[in-house]
Amino acid sequence: MVERKYVDVDVFAYWLGSHPVFGEKAYRWIKSIERARRGEYITSTLTLYELAVVIAGLKGAFLRDRDFIETIVRALISLQGLEIVSLELQDHVKALELMNSYRLDYEDALHLAVAIRVNAKKIISNDSDYDRTPIERVF
Repeated sequence: MVERKYVDVDVFAYWLGSHPVFGEKAYRWIKSIERARRGEYITSTLTLYELAVVIAGLKGAFLRDRDFIETIVRALISLQGLEIVSLELQDHVKALELMNSYRLDYEDALHLAVAIRVNAKKIISNDSDYDRTPIERVF
């Protein structure tokens, strides 16, 4: 059985945004995802939207630019070992609980709710807020 890992949006943002400090580390994670079996690495549909917003801000692009959005979406769906799961109503409800329990903002709590739902054992993120949660953070 493969240990499931949840991938936070920052990994993809560092990779696609060519971050000067964390870009190389993110790229190494992306290479691991490319070599993995589908489902070993998981993220949510929330990541697609957040990533588009972040990269648009970095590149001066617009969310109404279909070609730009297609580039973002295709970059993620092309990663062999990445499974992108939908947000469910239960994730939103669980996120409210997690916000209080672990002092998280809503976005981080949503990602954590999905990670818990899919039984991820680790969360790949540079966000130290996840250090207060029951899932081990690695980056």
